[in-house]
Amino acid sequence: MSEKEMGLEEALDDLERIVEELEDGKKSLEESLDLYEKGTKLVRLCQARLESAEQRIESLTGELPPDLD
Repeated sequence: MSEKEMGLEEALDDLERIVEELEDGKKSLEESLDLYEKGTKLVRLCQARLESAEQRIESLTGELPPDLD
């Protein structure tokens, strides 16, 4: 599945797995850098999904809930 098709929950699960692998410290430098790069892409994807959800809420209600400001 491509990152564009990936949902927020899947991206968060992948991100959690990447963090665990990086914290384990058993990867080579190159593997760690690849994981870090994928992790940063997933963080951006998660941010985009959350911003999209906020925009949908705002368009449906006319305003953002106070805890999302």
